Amino acid sequence: MTLTIKEKIEQLREIIRYHDRKYYVENNPEITDYEYDRLVKELQQLEKAHPEFITPDSPTQRVGGEPLTQFPTVGHKIPMLSIDNTYSDEELKEFDHRIKRMTGVDTHKDIEYVVELKIDGVAITLWYEKGLFVRGATRGDGFKGDDVTVNLRTIRQIPLKLELEDKKLKIPSVLEIRGEIYLPNKEFQRLNEEREDEGEPQFANPRNAAAGSLKLLDPRITARRNLRIFTYAIGYYEEIELKTHIQCLEFLRVLGLPVNPHVRLCKNIEAVIHYCNEWDKRRRELDYMVDGMVIKINSLALHGQLGSTSKAPRWVISYKYQPEQAVTKIEEIVMQVGKTGTITPVANLTPVLLSGTTVSRATLHNFDEIQRKDIRVGDHVIVQKAGEIIPQVVSVLKEKRDGTERTFKEPTSCPECKSTLERDGVYLRCHNPLCMSQAKRRIQYFASRDAMDIEGLGPALIEQLVDRCLVKDYADIYCLKHDDLTNLDRMGEKSSSNLVRAIEESKHRDLDRLICAMGIGNVGSHTAEVLANHFDTLDKLANATQEELEEIYEIGPVVARSIVGFFQNEYTQEIIKKLRAAGVNTKKIMTPKLVRNPKVFGKSFVITGTLQKYSRKEAETLIKNLGGRVLASVSKKTEYLVAGEDPGSKLDKARELNVHVLDEDAFEKMIQ
Repeated sequence: MTLTIKEKIEQLREIIRYHDRKYYVENNPEITDYEYDRLVKELQQLEKAHPEFITPDSPTQRVGGEPLTQFPTVGHKIPMLSIDNTYSDEELKEFDHRIKRMTGVDTHKDIEYVVELKIDGVAITLWYEKGLFVRGATRGDGFKGDDVTVNLRTIRQIPLKLELEDKKLKIPSVLEIRGEIYLPNKEFQRLNEEREDEGEPQFANPRNAAAGSLKLLDPRITARRNLRIFTYAIGYYEEIELKTHIQCLEFLRVLGLPVNPHVRLCKNIEAVIHYCNEWDKRRRELDYMVDGMVIKINSLALHGQLGSTSKAPRWVISYKYQPEQAVTKIEEIVMQVGKTGTITPVANLTPVLLSGTTVSRATLHNFDEIQRKDIRVGDHVIVQKAGEIIPQVVSVLKEKRDGTERTFKEPTSCPECKSTLERDGVYLRCHNPLCMSQAKRRIQYFASRDAMDIEGLGPALIEQLVDRCLVKDYADIYCLKHDDLTNLDRMGEKSSSNLVRAIEESKHRDLDRLICAMGIGNVGSHTAEVLANHFDTLDKLANATQEELEEIYEIGPVVARSIVGFFQNEYTQEIIKKLRAAGVNTKKIMTPKLVRNPKVFGKSFVITGTLQKYSRKEAETLIKNLGGRVLASVSKKTEYLVAGEDPGSKLDKARELNVHVLDEDAFEKMIQ
């Protein structure tokens, strides 16, 4: 029987989904990469020729087109609470006693536990409706997180459409799944090698790399990072009956979602302890970071009986492994100048392997810390990674001293510009606004992921730009031309074009990112968001008095003084003039929360022509915020075509298919 085009497309999708599951979930590929690529290419060609048959769950639709300007916030239907920690066998036994006491279980009877590896990654939630992946978000504060759906769609282990091989089973109409995004160690090493070649700062560990990749505004870059996922729980669900946590994990496997293979059902707490100690020895065999074990009561009825505190469920606990430590030697202590002029002492170490990475530097925090620990050049020290971006010196092995060690004298002048340093509490600061070392750090911070997120503008390139006087401050970035870049080291035609495009895209970031990027003392990303929400424009913030600032919840006198002083500085005022002249956005981009407008919610729209009151992007955002969907092309699934001036062929197509056409006035009435 001859297949229609639509049937052929759907058949190809089914075949590709099957092989995705075999490769990414079951780790059991049945065809070569070449054969797989041929299937995908055939599907792409058919969909390109017949765009009316493109659907959101197609394997070709994983990577979106345009970069985002920011991530919207989404609430969690069931809070994603944290987990309480234990660090010893005795604490695990106490947990078991506490559970028995709270549930009325006889102390001589055993409770079943499920023990899972605690993957050191980023917690996320996946939301499926009628089997289709519709939304994914980070944990955030536990009650709301960032909607990172576009980036999660790029992870091939996450099915865009749930399918059951056993047709007797039913896929729930609504299903929320919890998981952990991680970066395999080999991918982490590959990524850091690439970043070193490109002059970008290296990630400190795989978790930071995974978190950074998940929060990139351009999903095309996220797609290249090869993130992976293990799912570990079901949050909200309808129409299915589950009695144990093991059943939940098995149901996830049946749905084609990856579940860690090292889950174990333990009959009592002694078996739990044995399994935790076993993995403390084995965890370095894995190609991903594990920082402990998660112990959950198997019975879901006991989950409901025990409930949660305001911070964590009572039916689960984590067993954290002690941070790895290593002994090495301080070869030199150097000064690092920060973006606000803070001088930080850093120890250059004899390279040592620690937690899977080679460590050659460690922060010494400040000069009081050096005195308190009596740290000297030449000392043998214990270093560890304990959540720090740079490893820290825990203690000095004074018994190893042989008399050749040298005490470190606190500097009196800036190592870069030689300006006199001033004490500010435990810190030393350089107050010279023209200090080149500060300028480099400010530009690095301005371009960083949490700020203006300029992909490709890394430390090595910034060093060249400043040293060759192509830029003196971060506002000068926006004056760079393609020809300025091609003569720099490791900057060819393609990388120069990519950077120019990334710089141009960054002009449209939201106000909170710009405030954060400017490097105001005591103002990080959260405070920047508070300020942007309150003032709406950079001008209003720049003209605010200390009293006005202190009236804002979360802004105290220290932060207020810092903000006022920053904007009163003539150097800052010149920077703002240059940013505005370059066309950098200085106003808050309004992104209203999702409101279910019954006229728009669930409806599909296509926009064509030029609208007078809205840009194409603004019109799309309005539709999405009201619960509608925006499609790229007109098909039988299109319900409305919004037609501006010079609408083109889409209008003809809409009339052929009897799609309802709205002019701009009718569209405005609909969305009000």
